[in-house]
Amino acid sequence: MKITLFGVRGSVPTPQSQKEERAKLVQILQMAKAEWKKNPDSFSEEAFLNSLPNPLDQHLGGNTTCVYVEGAKGERLIFDMGTGIRVLGNQLAPLAFGGNPLHLNILVSHTHWDHIQGWPFFKPAYSPTTHIDFYSCIPNLEERLVRQQHPENFPITLDQMMSKKAYHLWKEFESYPIGDLKVIPVHLRHPGSCVGYRVREGGKYFLFCTDVEYRDEDREALLELKPHIKGADILVIDAQYSTKEAEAKVGWGHTSVQKAIEFAELMEIKTVILTHHEPDHTDADVLKIIQEEGKPKNPAGINVILAKEGMTFTLED
Repeated sequence: MKITLFGVRGSVPTPQSQKEERAKLVQILQMAKAEWKKNPDSFSEEAFLNSLPNPLDQHLGGNTTCVYVEGAKGERLIFDMGTGIRVLGNQLAPLAFGGNPLHLNILVSHTHWDHIQGWPFFKPAYSPTTHIDFYSCIPNLEERLVRQQHPENFPITLDQMMSKKAYHLWKEFESYPIGDLKVIPVHLRHPGSCVGYRVREGGKYFLFCTDVEYRDEDREALLELKPHIKGADILVIDAQYSTKEAEAKVGWGHTSVQKAIEFAELMEIKTVILTHHEPDHTDADVLKIIQEEGKPKNPAGINVILAKEGMTFTLED
């Protein structure tokens, strides 16, 4: 199973500001100047760039949530349709318009706008040889997508997108096969309802849990979920806030970095990937919060990773 992150921002797309980009560039130039002075003859631009620390080594990315999973037998699963799905669609477009059928599976956590707004810009959806199966716990998912593309909101309606589409309604804790992958939806605390997904391939488990608000009073209820998600190999989870922000935004549906890691440790997760970054946070802000609040109680028991667009992870038996 191969997992690729195509969108890691929360709430709204967040292009890097000119001020932030310039500040990063100045810092990089200062560091390069210092390194060059040490030994001008052996200075390597490529080696220097490869040695840059977070967050100077690359941008976290400004697109909203989209995660792409490829199964060993060729299954293609897309989790959520934030603006990151446009970039994924550009990569898949040669397959979609190459003359051969392309089958995609889109699993929708919920329909808050930052999780569906990329859909109208997903190029494979305009190909008549593309078949898309939508899966969710939302009875009227098709109606919601139609409303997003009402002519008042977008110039192309849903039925004008020439791909073949089918909609499948799932139930919590039921196991559903997609090829050799087994998927279980799990409800999460979030305004308007939201589900996470557990994906199993062989003996490996991946969890997609955004958006979710984990609070202390949820601990006992979450322990009831533990048999379904305990020991997963990789968890992608909402970690939008600092602790102070989370305390000021109770009921907003998002989790602090500290609580996300606490949840992962409670569920005995091997690797936790912190995502859904707050749009008002710069890359440096996000990194600072994780450095200050993202320390697990047992560092040897869990690997904590800051989500960046383009990151890829592979799970193999």
